[in-house]
Amino acid sequence: MDNLPLRIVFFLAVTAGLALVGWFLFRKKKTSKRVKSRHVPPAKTRAALPPAPHSSALPSGDFAHLQLEIIRQALGLTSAILLWSNRDEQEIQVVSAASLRDDIIQNPFPRGSGFIGGLKDDCHEISVSPVPRNLVIPYYSSRKEIGALLAAVIPLSAATGGPVQKGLAPMAILCLDREEQEPWTEAERNVIALSCSKIGQDLHLAHKMEETRRNKQVIHQICMGMQDLNQVLELQAVFTATIKMVKELSAADFIAISLLGNGLHRIVKAAGTKADRFEGLEFPEDDGLVGQAIRLRRWMPAHDNYQDEFPVFSNEMRMVGLQSLLILPLLNGDDQAIGALTVAGKKADMFTAERREILQVIVSQVTTKIELARAHEKIFHLATTDGLTELGNHRTFQQACDNMLHRAQRQSSPLTLVLCDLDHFKTINDTFGHPIGDRVLQKVARVLASSVRKVDLAARYGGEEFALLLEDSDHKGARIQVERVRQAISDLSLQHEDQQISVTMSFGLASYPVDADNKKDLIHYADQALYHAKAGGRNRTVSWAEMHPSN
Repeated sequence: MDNLPLRIVFFLAVTAGLALVGWFLFRKKKTSKRVKSRHVPPAKTRAALPPAPHSSALPSGDFAHLQLEIIRQALGLTSAILLWSNRDEQEIQVVSAASLRDDIIQNPFPRGSGFIGGLKDDCHEISVSPVPRNLVIPYYSSRKEIGALLAAVIPLSAATGGPVQKGLAPMAILCLDREEQEPWTEAERNVIALSCSKIGQDLHLAHKMEETRRNKQVIHQICMGMQDLNQVLELQAVFTATIKMVKELSAADFIAISLLGNGLHRIVKAAGTKADRFEGLEFPEDDGLVGQAIRLRRWMPAHDNYQDEFPVFSNEMRMVGLQSLLILPLLNGDDQAIGALTVAGKKADMFTAERREILQVIVSQVTTKIELARAHEKIFHLATTDGLTELGNHRTFQQACDNMLHRAQRQSSPLTLVLCDLDHFKTINDTFGHPIGDRVLQKVARVLASSVRKVDLAARYGGEEFALLLEDSDHKGARIQVERVRQAISDLSLQHEDQQISVTMSFGLASYPVDADNKKDLIHYADQALYHAKAGGRNRTVSWAEMHPSN
């Protein structure tokens, strides 16, 4: 049992890493064709560095290796390396590395060696780009050319062995380098900061697990819960996994997750007694005990036994029939509250100090997972959405066309592609200016988005050209739908100063399987139909089938 908490920490780190590795490799696979210059080959297999003489107090590198490999591949790096030095030790050494290089030094070296000597109490990050050839990098045995370099101190809590009154504090440093000489962008720094926070929290979790010495059943529940949590990426899935894990660990009768935004705290997920009554409700950010926990950044109430007169979410809405209550703020790496976890029970004394400590550790992991899920959703939105029109972009169209066509082939159902182009759009830009042209594109995009079903897709194909993918629609049904869209666009009313702006659009249709049985021909035939619509006077709908009735 003495080593059981450390085994559990290792298990949690591996499961977290595997889930994130899967996601990043999946995203990498989808984008490698479009971003060839960012393709990074897999690192040489290095589950952990070979044994080297070092203090037994050093953390195992296994817990960090997968996280380092994720960072390396996600940012297109040559190396991602974790350095560690124990309290009052003058030396530091590599404990884990994900690298394409084979000259990493395993033995300890002085803390102040090379460029990392610049990391002080008042300087927690060093970045160099381009890197001078004479710059000393103490963990490499050879001086190969490096384009950009970054070293960041990983924040350590007091429980992990953070700042001390006297002597040297323990230190963890994340070192990154790559061939490209471009400076590190803000987006890259944000990813690095999140990764540092995650590694620091993993260290913190290790110490907390050693201190609590949970029994075998509780540890098993934590492992299973964290495994479920780390296997999901979407926000709603994170909420569901969190509720399940907290329920199993606390036996609570009511659980709710609240998130802060726009001066309100909103219940985004609830489970248990009368949960449907609460989910989706919003309250002023200072209202109720939840608001106080968020504002004070500490658990509430002062004791765990609930009194009916206590307002949990608001002063007007009370919860009855409950005797135990615990509200934990969701604190991010900057110690700012992003929301709260509320657990309540029908029995008294359900949330002891020991149980509260366990839930606080879980809440810390959940907060990081929520922020990662938000960041992933934002990145995915930026990668798949046209910034001006908020429609799917060209890349989204190409992927959706592949998926819908494969589905149509499996189900033997029709699929219609519509390419559409604004008429005389250059004249609108030249006459009224590009800001007015952008307004026209946005209004047209809203018409297109509102005219398709959830199973369909409206996308910006490029410039003033758009595309519609209509599932389970042959060219006759699609033509009827497109005619409605064409008329709605013709009815748009746009005014600039004293002038009325007339907007019309031409449409070209091609359908699977009648017109084409593959994506290349489908796009080509829809484009030819659009060309005929333009050539025939514009503001028209033409299908490939009409152009070739014999087919």
